[in-house]
Amino acid sequence: MITGNSPLEMLAAFAIVFAAGVLSTIALAKYAQSMKSNTDHAARSS
Repeated sequence: MITGNSPLEMLAAFAIVFAAGVLSTIALAKYAQSMKSNTDHAARSS
């Protein structure tokens, strides 16, 4: 017999994926900001 996941398991999985998405978005934004800063600094140095 196939048993489904409990609502609590589904909520936990959703929360984990949501948190991973938030963290990856923050990391990507910080990386983009860092690259922009490095590019601006390099342009001023030249």
